[in-house]
Amino acid sequence: MNINQIDKFRNDFFDKLIKDEQEKIKIIELTQKKCFHNYNIIGLINTNNYQERQCSKCNHSALKSIRIWEGTKNGTCSIA
Repeated sequence: MNINQIDKFRNDFFDKLIKDEQEKIKIIELTQKKCFHNYNIIGLINTNNYQERQCSKCNHSALKSIRIWEGTKNGTCSIA
């Protein structure tokens, strides 16, 4: 069977690219899992009185009711 070298190179390149991106995603998820979130970055308020905030350490975002955010001290929440 004759294997085209260009196709082989292309397949290897994209397999490596996909594997690298999956590894980056795993590292980010692991970092976010170990983080004690500090939601300092405040986003927009939705019409349903929900607000998205982002952790200043690991960029994790959470969408919660404004009542929940105001009930937590300094924007940190142990419920997350």
